[in-house]
Amino acid sequence: MPNFFALHRLRGFDATATPPWQMVPLGFWREVGLTESAGLALSSTNPAVATAEFARDNPASLARSGQSKVIVHGHKKGSAVIEARRGTTVVCQLEVGVKAPKIVKVAFNFVKDTAGHKTTRSLASVDNLVKTMNSIYTPQTYITIVKRTARWVQVRKNLGKVVRYSAHLSGVAAGQHEWDDVIALRDAAAHWNVFFVWEYEQDATPFVDHTDAGNLAGNCLFEDKAGVEVGETLAHELGHYLGVADFYDAAQQDWLMYGYTDVRGRFIPKNHANIMNP
Repeated sequence: MPNFFALHRLRGFDATATPPWQMVPLGFWREVGLTESAGLALSSTNPAVATAEFARDNPASLARSGQSKVIVHGHKKGSAVIEARRGTTVVCQLEVGVKAPKIVKVAFNFVKDTAGHKTTRSLASVDNLVKTMNSIYTPQTYITIVKRTARWVQVRKNLGKVVRYSAHLSGVAAGQHEWDDVIALRDAAAHWNVFFVWEYEQDATPFVDHTDAGNLAGNCLFEDKAGVEVGETLAHELGHYLGVADFYDAAQQDWLMYGYTDVRGRFIPKNHANIMNP
């Protein structure tokens, strides 16, 4: 049975969708594969949005197995379905989402307090973090992360060994809620502010390390112990800002929004991409 498939990993193809789905940047193109392609013709349900054609340079590795490379062009923001036909019969489909570019300006704030507590992260790390985040988001959602600023900020109090969000907890002194003290230093010109802190917690056991980061209203507190894949974890946290929650289906650990740090992957499925960049 003919079917469309991904030729490249993490380039906006979602085989879990029905029909399979491909993100195409507005004004650009993407490559996909088509099995059992001999004798098939391609058409679009909305050619103003997207069209497809068989590639002239079909690789020998595909041709030997009866497969073809297909080029999908994105002409206008929106959705279309590419249909592979044998005569008048549609034998398989590929949904295409053509996306306009979306820019997210991020401020990277390196926090210290008046008692000598400060993040161990360095300003020099930011460019590589942005590079990693863009390697995940741009090819899958056409979102580009831009460094708005990277700077040190000082909270004018002693935040202690753990920076807390505790306003939602009963029986915790108001002074323990330090989130507001930190985010008061946000860069208002950024869409999303990251605050690198030494330790962050948001539950009733602040000295038990349960949390890597917290997100609320365009602000993220991100602790020094937030795993090894820091750029990947930041990309995950940005996903919360973009509207997608954590999930914990073990069968989908390779998805970016899987809830466990350094276990998750980098795949962004159709339904998440359409929330992040409608």
